[in-house]
Amino acid sequence: VLQAHILESSRPGRVGAAAVLEFWLQVLTEQNLWHRDKAVLYLLDHLCRTAFLHQQEECLQKLLYQQHKSALGYHGDKGLLSSLMGWIVAGNVTPSFIEGSSLTGEVWFAWLVLNMETMFEEDSQLRRCVEHELLSNPAYTPDQALKKAQVRLKLQVVPSLQRLMIYRWAQQALATPADHPLLPLVWQKFFQLYLRQPGPEFGLEVKGCIGRRYFHSAAHLSLLKSLRQRLVEVSDFHHAASKALKVPCSSSESSDGLLTPGTPITQYMTSPELHTELVRLFTVFALWLDDENLQKQEIYLPSLPKQYDTHRLAKIMQRQQEVWMEHVDIERVQHELQEELSLWSKVKSEPAISQNTNFSIFTDFINPLAARERILTHLRKHDAPQGALLLVPMKAPVPDIPTESLSDEKISTALVQEDLAKLQHQAKLATVRETQQVVLDNELLEVLPQLYINREDQLSMQLECRGKGGQPCQGPAHITVTYSRMHKLDPVQNQIQCLKSDIKQLQADGIKAPPQSLAEAAVHTENFITALVNAYKLNPSPAILKVGITVFYQIVSFVCEDTQRHPPTRQFFTSCIEILGQVFIRDVRSECKPMLKTILLNRHLCNLLSPYFTPNASPAELVSLYEEVVNTLHIDSGDVIFMLLTKISLFCS
Repeated sequence: VLQAHILESSRPGRVGAAAVLEFWLQVLTEQNLWHRDKAVLYLLDHLCRTAFLHQQEECLQKLLYQQHKSALGYHGDKGLLSSLMGWIVAGNVTPSFIEGSSLTGEVWFAWLVLNMETMFEEDSQLRRCVEHELLSNPAYTPDQALKKAQVRLKLQVVPSLQRLMIYRWAQQALATPADHPLLPLVWQKFFQLYLRQPGPEFGLEVKGCIGRRYFHSAAHLSLLKSLRQRLVEVSDFHHAASKALKVPCSSSESSDGLLTPGTPITQYMTSPELHTELVRLFTVFALWLDDENLQKQEIYLPSLPKQYDTHRLAKIMQRQQEVWMEHVDIERVQHELQEELSLWSKVKSEPAISQNTNFSIFTDFINPLAARERILTHLRKHDAPQGALLLVPMKAPVPDIPTESLSDEKISTALVQEDLAKLQHQAKLATVRETQQVVLDNELLEVLPQLYINREDQLSMQLECRGKGGQPCQGPAHITVTYSRMHKLDPVQNQIQCLKSDIKQLQADGIKAPPQSLAEAAVHTENFITALVNAYKLNPSPAILKVGITVFYQIVSFVCEDTQRHPPTRQFFTSCIEILGQVFIRDVRSECKPMLKTILLNRHLCNLLSPYFTPNASPAELVSLYEEVVNTLHIDSGDVIFMLLTKISLFCS
């Protein structure tokens, strides 16, 4: 269908092949994760082959280029993280339309995608920057050069090392079948990167080609070895194929070019001359790959032996991008396309021939009514479908914020009260646990020195006497030694074991995950504050302002020594007070005096609350505020008074 549609559109006066190619590419790539669907890839492979024949690859590359940029997150509304999520699920480190490192069955599609990704690598300046790093720092590995290039270019997405195009073309060269028409062009693309001499681009002298610098690690050296072996295998294949004889076409093929039923697509044989030319080409490739001198120093090409095909080598090193179509078996590609069109014509003509005959719905694949009956017949063989499962209503772990609570002071107070109480209770438990830990540690430190004591003990010993001057002794000497011996006290040992057991249990309780209700309380409070602030920004009404002020002071009332000693609760309360204070308290005239009273009543919270005390917002009360601060001056609260006076003095001046 695809080939017939494209052929029909290519006739004079029609829309042209490019428009139809673009249409089918957009249709086939519309579904999610289309690059993993074998059926879609099969159709795209045939589409890319036709684009190659019609010299319309550029129109498909442009569409894939835009999709590739979208997948990388360079534009669009989804953002980088969400746009890459589908690709991460698919298993790719870096987005690519080629699943894995290469494609064996869909080489035409791989050829188009790799050319598109090569364009992207050039447009992003990534390859140029990596080559500059490799030339400027001879000790750099490709991985180090890639990381340096990422920093320099500040790219949003940088491919992993294996996604660099020199490795992609190498992997595709290994995966492409030996008899595929595109194989010479795939190797040409690889050598255009492997035999590059980028030195003059950066004002550096030419020191040979850069390709070998990419093959530094053991894995890449193994890949290079596989490339050498593959060139030998492909050369041997074409050498053997050049000796084969062409078999005449079977008589079962009808004279009008259409296939009769049961006749397979005829196999086309490449001419022996082209096989011989390909043997010579792949032998030349093997020489280029094996010659270390090309990588180490600048070579005067005319001095090389004839086997090197210096004319073609010069084209590679001069970066000529024209593909070597003389090595592509175009006749074979056109023959395969013609065979497919003939088969489609044969299939389309079958309904007209069979109209007057009785046929089964299982052999009529064209008639829509037969297709409908065939589907229904297959469905009747299966059990009747079961009804959908009953929906079980689920209670949200965190209840929604009622709209009326944003403007009703009583509802908002009751709504937040329970959550704040849970958070404060958790902080108190943590403080009690901390106190118990300190008590147990101190008790253990006091008991440990009592574990051993010194006790006086005696030991009787016999000292042997061997005599002197031949005179025998009367017997061994009996002596008694008195000394102090270390003695462990079992009661103290038992007490220490009990203390260690208590400490261990206390620590086990401390590392347990907090209850879910605590997380729900924190999220619920945060959701309420967020909704309140957003509502006030949209509609700064007095009712919402009053609720915000009330909630601010309500949270301040829950701040105590226990919540200040518990870091998670302290951070949460501080964040809530900061958000509410900036929106509902700071620079609000009516809250200057209440804020001052709150600070004076909770002087330990002066550092937390003082940023929201702005006496300049109420000039009429400035003197009375100053007087109230001075009257509360006390030697124990000098720091607090000094901070408040500094604020007032600042605004007075």
